[in-house]
Amino acid sequence: MTERLLCETCNKSYASIFSLSNHKRISHADKKDNNRVKNVEDGLYHCRYCETQSFINSKYRWSHEQKCKPQLVDILAENEKIKQENEKIKQEKDAQYKILTQKIIKLQNKLIKNNSLTTKSFNSLNKLLMERSYTNQSHNTNSLNTINNNCLQICNVGKEDILNVLTEQQKKQILNARHSALDKLVEIAHCGNYNQFKNVVITNLKDEFAYQYDSSKGFFVTVKKNDLIADIIEYRIYDINDIYDEMENGNKINAHTKSVLKKFMEKYESDEPFEDDNGTKHINYKEYKKDCIKILLYNNHERITKDIATLIEEHSSTFVDSK
Repeated sequence: MTERLLCETCNKSYASIFSLSNHKRISHADKKDNNRVKNVEDGLYHCRYCETQSFINSKYRWSHEQKCKPQLVDILAENEKIKQENEKIKQEKDAQYKILTQKIIKLQNKLIKNNSLTTKSFNSLNKLLMERSYTNQSHNTNSLNTINNNCLQICNVGKEDILNVLTEQQKKQILNARHSALDKLVEIAHCGNYNQFKNVVITNLKDEFAYQYDSSKGFFVTVKKNDLIADIIEYRIYDINDIYDEMENGNKINAHTKSVLKKFMEKYESDEPFEDDNGTKHINYKEYKKDCIKILLYNNHERITKDIATLIEEHSSTFVDSK
């Protein structure tokens, strides 16, 4: 009797090597060589590269794969090239960010170094205002009226008549600044040419105190910096709303600016966490704006101090002449 050949997978026996081979190809090839036979589930030959094309014949698939494989290689090569280019761009940006960071640190150190001189200058001015105020009180029976008559024409925070003072061009500049509308308003009002609004001085970013003008006393008083910044922002937001209404009623604001300002106000009212362009995370957008306004006022405190000095000189001359 002729020895039968066993299939090592299922132990079936066959009389010839051809029968055994045919059995393996039909019954077990999907487990051993899925690249050469039909897929068991749908009975088709699927391309091993694009995974989207299928064929009823393995020769058709082979012919397709000769074109598909080089394309896949090209795509992979292009992806790798793009990846390398993106990595290069990232490295360049990181290098630029590092250089910028070093410049900022250098500038901050310079500001901190010069801060004591500026603070001393402002304290000298405020001391002069305090001495004048106390002198007026000691030499006059009706001291309150005397103080009010002799104090500088600087408004208290929240008492600024912004809407009736700013020009139409300045109002347009503020609204056109869009997301920076608040910053622009503070810059124009508190740091610009309106000396009556020079009522806030920040001489140091490190400590928690700032100076706020008190018209009833005639000099600047020390207050909590964060509370002061919060008050300024709230009052200036009201002003922006008033300016917006005025410009909208006069058809002097375009649709895009309206849309951006609306989004700005929505972000301002939101309690969602906010991340700025430098990747710094803030509790919310309002806290981010507090930092912006704080830095803006600090960066302009030298000009504010000089303008207050000029205002004191002009006020003193006027007061002496009136006597």
